[in-house]
Amino acid sequence: HSHPRASESGVIIKGRVLVGFVTTQNVYYSKVLKPGEIFVIPRGLVHFQKNVGNGKGIVFTSFNSQMPGVVISSTTLFGSQPPMPNEVLTQAFQVDDAVVNSIKSKFGS
Repeated sequence: HSHPRASESGVIIKGRVLVGFVTTQNVYYSKVLKPGEIFVIPRGLVHFQKNVGNGKGIVFTSFNSQMPGVVISSTTLFGSQPPMPNEVLTQAFQVDDAVVNSIKSKFGS
């Protein structure tokens, strides 16, 4: 997902968390963070956090806007109403209609 109107920062309180993002130059960065370590995700970049520890993880996050917004890429592309045309998605992802229809079926469109 991404936040179009805010940067996100966070501190790991408990556990081990994989944090990653992709830059505007399409470079992927990631690192497993431990308690006490922090991260910053610049506004608008596609990113994630995933618990990779053995137990529960706790992360406190904050944004530099009270309305950061969220864009969930898969839902935006494959679950929009009305649906995005298959020919747009097949060309963008270089796959055929069957693949696009299969993905769309997971999102109810």
